[in-house]
Amino acid sequence: MTARVFVPLVGANGEAARLFEAIADATEPPPHPARLLPQISELFDFGLYPVGQVAREAATRFIAARRQKLWLTRRNGRETPWNLRISDTEIGRLTEENSKSAGLALTIAAICQAFGRDPGVVFATGEIALPSAPGALTAHVAAVGGVRGKLALIGDYLVQHRKLLEGQKIVLALPAQSLDGRPLAEAEAATLKRLSEAAHGLGSTLQILFLNSLDDLETALGPFRLPEIVTPRRAAAAAAVALALAALAVGYKDIVNAPVALTFEPAVAGEIEKGAEPRRARYDQQRDKIVPLSPCYNAQREPLVVGGETLVFRVRAHDNFPLIASFRPARLFVVSVSRAADPVVLDSARFKAIGAADTAAGLTAAIPIEPVEDEIRLFVVATRDPGLDATRLQAELRSALHGLSGAAVLTTTTSFLADRLGNVVDYQFKVTNDASACSA
Repeated sequence: MTARVFVPLVGANGEAARLFEAIADATEPPPHPARLLPQISELFDFGLYPVGQVAREAATRFIAARRQKLWLTRRNGRETPWNLRISDTEIGRLTEENSKSAGLALTIAAICQAFGRDPGVVFATGEIALPSAPGALTAHVAAVGGVRGKLALIGDYLVQHRKLLEGQKIVLALPAQSLDGRPLAEAEAATLKRLSEAAHGLGSTLQILFLNSLDDLETALGPFRLPEIVTPRRAAAAAAVALALAALAVGYKDIVNAPVALTFEPAVAGEIEKGAEPRRARYDQQRDKIVPLSPCYNAQREPLVVGGETLVFRVRAHDNFPLIASFRPARLFVVSVSRAADPVVLDSARFKAIGAADTAAGLTAAIPIEPVEDEIRLFVVATRDPGLDATRLQAELRSALHGLSGAAVLTTTTSFLADRLGNVVDYQFKVTNDASACSA
């Protein structure tokens, strides 16, 4: 493959106009007597060696930036060898001014050859300005003079080679700024319009690129990617790395979403004989203490709580993975839902611990019961999601219960929490205002 880019040159006085091609291919030139860099040694006789050095450095940095996107290592990309030369060996030795404006075309040719890309029909004029910051990889495109004359030269070429260019896509790469600091699109608007009309008359499309940097080339020519070098050894290494990462990702997902086993424990430490379910209690104002009461049941053996009393419960959280709580601790929420009232979701952080319970491994809480005859189901749910918000969860639950009543409210809440969080324990009881129904 050979990459070719047209270079229009016009002297400062508008004379000595010429159009030639910057060529990049894999053909290695013979060694130069002065031991010049082989990639650009053939530019020396035409006064293009200094600008060739800049173009070579800019192309090298452009390639290096794309190497950073390789999957394996930066050395794993296959770059096509490239050497620069020009098509017209009769132009003589160029002045420094003219040679600088050929920098953009030489660089584009080198880049396209390195990536194995056929640029198509491309005209380019512009000076390459290397970045001054250490390690910076983006080369910029600086303004050049004589742009109007160069555009006219390109227009003449389009007319003279209309049959060859008919129906083709033509790309014109220019600096974004003119020498006077104005946008080039504004400074040369009339000339560029005539050039576009000339291309349209050929049935061709002219795409004009106003480049601030070489990275802007990808707008028209598409992304430049180096093909990866695949060998059995590297393929095996890549597969091993991929499998390890996949296993790590799956393992991490399993760990951070590991279930939290929740169990009710005796509400009063040591009273194992009275069961592990929540307990009725009353608040003793004189002693500023919650006093447990005996369990109470109705004729159907449903737990009863008298309105105005307090319900005390302890829940223990068990982790199935050792040390998981150190980096993804469980978060507990208390959810209350009844036949007559809207559901309420509270973060366990809002509860005041009672006794010696370790709130990091569970929850001990006391909830005052309103004196309203009702049937209530109390849930304690656990999650490892640090972003779960109690207010949002409550809104979602209320939406799920909209339009429901009676027992459907309780069963739907159970399904909702089990599906949403998975780690749930619950306790259902009735509230009575008949104090004689339960003994102290």
